[in-house]
Amino acid sequence: MVFKMLVGFAKYFLVTYIILIIIGYISFNYFDTTIYGVGLKPCWFFGFIGAWRGRVKELNKREHLSMDQEG
Repeated sequence: MVFKMLVGFAKYFLVTYIILIIIGYISFNYFDTTIYGVGLKPCWFFGFIGAWRGRVKELNKREHLSMDQEG
């Protein structure tokens, strides 16, 4: 379960980071405005959401397997 949480965290953290970098690049080059760096707070926030989703998916998978074994 810890592995799934780490994978979920990493996915959401990196995707948010990459999206913010792309938005900063586009705004700087095309709109001539400056976004002051990539804030890590949204990355951490969405990373924790990813970890939570990974945990929930793993728990649902385990519950489904235990129901199949009983029935």
